[in-house]
Amino acid sequence: MHNNNNNIYQLVQSHAVSQPDKIACVYQNTSICYQQLIDKVDHLAAGLIQFGIKSGDKLALFCPNNLEFAYCLLAAAKLGVALAPLPLTLKGHALSKALQVADCSYAIAWVSVANQLVKNDVLPSDKIISLGGHIDGAKDMASLMSLSGEHCDSFLADINAPFILTMTSGSTGQPKPIVFTQATKIVRAFDATAHYYQLDKTDVVLVSTPLYHSLAQRSLLMPLMLGASVVILPKFSVGAWLDAIEVHKISFLFAVSSQLKALLPELKKAQLTSLKCVVSSSATLESDDKKLLLSALNCHFHECYGASEMGVISDFDITQPNVPINSVGKPLPNLRIKICDSERHLLSTGSIGEIACCSPTAFAQYYNLPEQTAQSYDDEGYFFTGDLGYLDGDGYLYYVGRTKEVIKSGGINVYPSDIELVTNYLPWVDECAAFGVDDDKFGEVILLAFVCSKNAPSNAKAQLQMHLLKELTDYQQPRILFEMVALPKTELGKIHKPSIKQAYLESGH
Repeated sequence: MHNNNNNIYQLVQSHAVSQPDKIACVYQNTSICYQQLIDKVDHLAAGLIQFGIKSGDKLALFCPNNLEFAYCLLAAAKLGVALAPLPLTLKGHALSKALQVADCSYAIAWVSVANQLVKNDVLPSDKIISLGGHIDGAKDMASLMSLSGEHCDSFLADINAPFILTMTSGSTGQPKPIVFTQATKIVRAFDATAHYYQLDKTDVVLVSTPLYHSLAQRSLLMPLMLGASVVILPKFSVGAWLDAIEVHKISFLFAVSSQLKALLPELKKAQLTSLKCVVSSSATLESDDKKLLLSALNCHFHECYGASEMGVISDFDITQPNVPINSVGKPLPNLRIKICDSERHLLSTGSIGEIACCSPTAFAQYYNLPEQTAQSYDDEGYFFTGDLGYLDGDGYLYYVGRTKEVIKSGGINVYPSDIELVTNYLPWVDECAAFGVDDDKFGEVILLAFVCSKNAPSNAKAQLQMHLLKELTDYQQPRILFEMVALPKTELGKIHKPSIKQAYLESGH
């Protein structure tokens, strides 16, 4: 389907030749066709060369969801440059640290971040290209793209060289850049997405999550490599999401589970007839929510589980009859999974252990961290995800939590998901999170943070305690019940346990 040695730029550029007037990207009120897209990318690539950027350089990219993000990805693919896309919210030490660990000698940065980079001596202004405004001493992207410089037409960018450096913070807070090559991005786009979900150039794909995340980058690049159309939302809101689907006749999208939860009240009323397939990712949905979504969505509805390093690992269509709704599906074709204990020995079916997988969509390495890269694999070439789960007799995978989240209380392993599941049975608990807090006597005691809905009983905490005493064994009982107004979350809507722990410690309990 795709020529094995073409780079991403060439794949997209072929559509500018075969269907120049077809709409490639839509952002707010702007639509650009393939011919215009490639013209803009060529101008940017020429501008970057004049700026002094060459193949193999690394650029930090601080860009909101917009068309410029697409131009940057494709110009980098054309030139053989590596991009490190980062959130615009990075500040202070975390900002300088990210550029340092990824060896970024240049940045394309939104004007607010560009100012910080200069002010904090992270980069000199002559190494910065600003977006969305001017800053002293720096070039801005608009003027860079208007230069009538020589277009480079050498498509020599090596698809096996670093293309994207994605930051994973890990629980230690020390960023580990994951290296993706263009080849990885191409195989993830075609084999793990387009072929798997049966997409073609007639599809219209929605991007509604922050583009500095790799799944959103795939949602953007995959339709452009296919010759389909992509619609970019500046940021997620229920109204904008529903409007985009109706106006642009969206047929396929990856959503994060927190978005789908927010959409539930509205989905019943919406006429989303264009949707062919929705894939939920990034955190598992509770089975009650899955059932509600099934009744509201009139299309194929998949849930997938994955890791940044590996891409999508398992997936299933929840709309099929008799699938185990609490699982996260089966391994993708040509991908193998095993479950191992802490010594990396194979466990039997049904036993909980660390999920390890062997996949053709694996990352290249952790940037400049050869030892950590080597330690994440075993001798058979399986990558250890740091996630806990088990396989059932039919080969379905069940996700239990992160290995780091296992609470060791009085020498016994307690899985937070067991406590959270029981807590979520209560209709007046909106959300909850369980984790361990250091304790002199037991090593760790269990803290359960919870958020009550408006119709909660006045003695909610006491009722919750009674419910937990009835449903959980003694060693699973939370020692601390911590009520919050809302649980802090990441940009992808995952509950952020370190922030809850921080809030608990600051509350002076």
